[in-house]
Amino acid sequence: MMHYDFMGKKYIWFAVSGLIILVGMFSLLTRGLNLSIDFKSGSRLDISFNRDTSVDEVRSATATAGYGDAVVQTLGDGRYQVSLPELSNDQQVSLISSLDSQIGVSDKSWQVVGPTFGSQVVSSMLKAIVISWLLMIAYVSFRFEYKYAVATIVALIHDLAITVGVYSIVGREVTTATVAAVLTILGYSLYDTIIVFDRVRENAPRARRGAYAAMVNESIWEVMGRSIITSVLTLMPVVCLLLFGGATLKDFAFALMVGIISGAYSSIFVAAPLLTLWKEREPRYRQVVKGAVRAAKSAGSKATGSKVSGSKAGAAEATGAKSGKGKGKGKGKGGARPARAR
Repeated sequence: MMHYDFMGKKYIWFAVSGLIILVGMFSLLTRGLNLSIDFKSGSRLDISFNRDTSVDEVRSATATAGYGDAVVQTLGDGRYQVSLPELSNDQQVSLISSLDSQIGVSDKSWQVVGPTFGSQVVSSMLKAIVISWLLMIAYVSFRFEYKYAVATIVALIHDLAITVGVYSIVGREVTTATVAAVLTILGYSLYDTIIVFDRVRENAPRARRGAYAAMVNESIWEVMGRSIITSVLTLMPVVCLLLFGGATLKDFAFALMVGIISGAYSSIFVAAPLLTLWKEREPRYRQVVKGAVRAAKSAGSKATGSKVSGSKAGAAEATGAKSGKGKGKGKGKGGARPARAR
């Protein structure tokens, strides 16, 4: 089986994640999020036309009426939804008149959306996230260990931070569908992490005879195929929704796609290294790590000593050879020199 030292490069993975999150947070602070009218005040028009048309044609007609920043989505059955800044009655009449002259309006209805709706959605989302995290901590602590639970929650926060950062960087509109996708991401990311942690827990007894990091590396390789297949198969319908779905489904699919990729990454490169880093501080594993470090140093010293001894021996032989040659010459000269007769 192929082996790769994931845990040996854990600080590299942490640096990669930190850099991505840092770029996302910088964009969030400087550019913010492109919030839909669900989170701000605005007007929403549900409209149908006398003939078949397309989102692009409705968007072009709306731009011709002076609202180029309007968001047009299809609702199916020839109905469209146009999200605009808050319009007065005169502005609404003017827009409908313009669309009627360009495409031919069949039916319409206006809805004014206040900022309270968006604040209720965000408040409910935060409440759902906090409650779900508490339940996750309780369950994972009960089935595994509280250190597993903390590493899991850190991985979830990592996924949420990356998803929010990507939304800020690409400027994609944040809608209520995005909020639903974020909650879905939490469930998927937890599932992927639990797969890895479950195998780590099964293999944990082996770590008592060796290094904990080596056991985690082996556990990751044992579930690597399953994680890749699960992630790829999950991404397939999500990508299809992103390419061929309506505007609402595209918002949902984009957030899911970012979350799934981030969740697959964090389960291996964030949650598992964090757990390893923490577990190796336990006395039973710390002794193993110290023993391994001492063995490595000893092996290195022996290797260095062998090289030094070899070098010294070689140098001594060389010196001896030179000395012997010199002495030989001396003896030869001395031997050749006759003794002085007294």
